[in-house]
Amino acid sequence: MTKIEKLLSGAPQTVFTIDDLAVLWNMPDRPRLARGVNYYVRTGRLHSVHKGVYALKEDYSLHEAAIKIFPPAYISFTTALGLHGAYFQYERNIHTMAQASKTITLKNGQTFVYHQLKDMVLLNQEGVEKTDGFWLASLERAICDTSYLVPSFAFEHVERADPGKLLALAAIYDNQALITRIRELCVVIEEIRSEEASVA
Repeated sequence: MTKIEKLLSGAPQTVFTIDDLAVLWNMPDRPRLARGVNYYVRTGRLHSVHKGVYALKEDYSLHEAAIKIFPPAYISFTTALGLHGAYFQYERNIHTMAQASKTITLKNGQTFVYHQLKDMVLLNQEGVEKTDGFWLASLERAICDTSYLVPSFAFEHVERADPGKLLALAAIYDNQALITRIRELCVVIEEIRSEEASVA
């Protein structure tokens, strides 16, 4: 079985860092690993996504790539809100939470926007779940991240959010202003649900 066949048969992800390949191929010898990776890129069996990050196919998961390029990170902000059906404005950029703020644009034109979070928040896994090969903020975590980044953000379509989870997650940021905003949003959510219940 070739190294590429091992990736196709045994790995659930579509994007691999050089460290991933070292483990999957059991190849701790870095110069030898680099030669192997370069060979597979030259022959078109691996595609270079970004420095030290590779994909099996050109139609790899962009969300997975965003996380692999600048870890630790997870998909959040308007990208996660959109995936949860709570944000409908078209936005090509993919937003993630990370240890530093930066923007990376790939050679295919895709832009990843990384937003800085304090480590005590970023590394807290509450409300962050692994899905389809990448880490994704839950609806409630995405709401908290968004309100933390943009205090004036006007939320829409968040009535499915769980007020209890929102309040619990807001506490991890150690930011009283955020907690106050989330409490106010919870009141709005409860009012929307009451109105919907009375109409039903």
